[in-house]
Amino acid sequence: MVMIFRSIKIFFTIIATTLYLNAQVSVTASVDANNISKSETFSFKIVALNADESPSVDISPFTNNFKVISGPSQQTNIQWVNGSMTSSRSLTWTLLSLQSGKLNIPSLNVRVGNKIYKTNPIGIVVEKGFGRAQVANLFIEAKPDKEQVHLGEQVTITYRLFSQLPLSVEDIEYPKTTGFWKEDLLPARAARFTNTKQINGITYRVATLYKSAMFPTQIGDLKISPMTAICNVEVSQRKRRGVFDDPFFNSMFQETQRKFIESDTLTISVVSYPKEPPIDFTGAVGQFSIDTWLDTLNVAVNEAVSLHVLLKGTGNLNQFKINQIKFPKNMEVFPPTSSFKRDEFRDRITGEQKFEYILIPRQSGSYSINPIALTYFDPDLDQFFTIKSKPLSLVVNPGEAISTAFGNNRREDVNLIANDIRYIKTDSTIKLFSSEGSLPFWVLTSYILSIAFFLFPAVFVRVNNQRINSLDFRINRRALKTALKDIDKESHDPFAHFSYVMYKYFKSKLYLRSDKLDPLILENILKPKLPANLLIKIISLAKTCDANRFSPGSNKKAKDIKIEITKLLKETDKKL
Repeated sequence: MVMIFRSIKIFFTIIATTLYLNAQVSVTASVDANNISKSETFSFKIVALNADESPSVDISPFTNNFKVISGPSQQTNIQWVNGSMTSSRSLTWTLLSLQSGKLNIPSLNVRVGNKIYKTNPIGIVVEKGFGRAQVANLFIEAKPDKEQVHLGEQVTITYRLFSQLPLSVEDIEYPKTTGFWKEDLLPARAARFTNTKQINGITYRVATLYKSAMFPTQIGDLKISPMTAICNVEVSQRKRRGVFDDPFFNSMFQETQRKFIESDTLTISVVSYPKEPPIDFTGAVGQFSIDTWLDTLNVAVNEAVSLHVLLKGTGNLNQFKINQIKFPKNMEVFPPTSSFKRDEFRDRITGEQKFEYILIPRQSGSYSINPIALTYFDPDLDQFFTIKSKPLSLVVNPGEAISTAFGNNRREDVNLIANDIRYIKTDSTIKLFSSEGSLPFWVLTSYILSIAFFLFPAVFVRVNNQRINSLDFRINRRALKTALKDIDKESHDPFAHFSYVMYKYFKSKLYLRSDKLDPLILENILKPKLPANLLIKIISLAKTCDANRFSPGSNKKAKDIKIEITKLLKETDKKL
């Protein structure tokens, strides 16, 4: 009997040990390719075996070398093998290398429940795979019309997509510039292949993605970052030869590959002017003409007259000011209003800029307005020119005098006044309606009601329009209050809720059209508006929320993030 109990005990011990070993949690990290080109994306996966909860991980340690294209996507698998159950929970990202060479995905801390697991580091070799030689069937061309310009001179850059394959453009990141003022000639739009071009005997379909006029604001070698695009390209699968090795059947075996392409980095050399600019030079570069006129040549004292100044030409219009105009004394001048109209059908910025000054002469006489001078630099002729408008004359007539005394009055005037002036009543009792010459009460009431009915629609429309126009402003004013109220609401997925509250706040505060944001878009929007240290905190929090929305951590972590977001939104609201 003792032997039987001992055998049963050993049997259950073996079963318990087996179940324990099978149920032991393990975490691994893997990629689907270790040797890739810079134009290729790859998958990075973290798998937690026998875990009761989804893993959570901070991927920020490798985001300097890799860009997250999509993810994380969550997946759960359960398998039964020989009576044993195996479960796995995984997180998958699609990544793109930002650099070439030997790169490393470091060991990451993965939280599963209350325990921390470390993944194995992964090495990846990224080959430089850009340019026409490496991606001969798909590339972006960045073409400037000039590589050396003067300060303020226009350089036009055209970005075109060349392709031999059917594709769709998933995402485009437009070039960033420093040291340029730019004007979009062809706004960003979806790829439209409207023509073809042959290069070395190969025919490409060509789509113009973007065209911009850039005006340098500083001297030196200025760089323009590449335009990047992610394309989904349809390619034929390689099959071994067989009975179906025919073009008709090959069309049935198509697969879509995601390709990353970018244009070259451009360097524009900006040189100074050939000689020292004149004293009255205000930065005008191009070819211009100037004209002035008054809307009338004869006015009375205290009567307003408009002075119009018209600049026409090609160049950096709307980027410089005209010299201060010296107006005659005894003439009040109001600050000018300006407007700019561009010719949309030319690549070189061409148009006209109008200035309007309101003048009010305070004394009579003849006034002269001196010619207005404009000095500009012509880059085609490589020299400065000064042009002047014609002088203008204005005659100001005396206004009508108001007499305050009666002197040398004629008898007829006195008689007329006598007929018009009545004696003043000294009776202190004032009657609302007298019995002589006044309107009946019901007639007066009808007049008042008629006026009210006539004015009410106009007043109502104006008040309603003002209310509608101020809606965005009111939402902006309440953005912080709404965010602090929303963040306290309970949610089954706190990280997704925190992310939603943050993006909704920035949509309201910055008058954005949509709250469908991500950390990259948010960084580009906030970069010129916030200090660098505050911006880093905001983007870090946004990435943390996005990374944990599919793999929520402990309640303690969620509470800490909530406190940090609340503090950060209050600090941000003061800066914005």
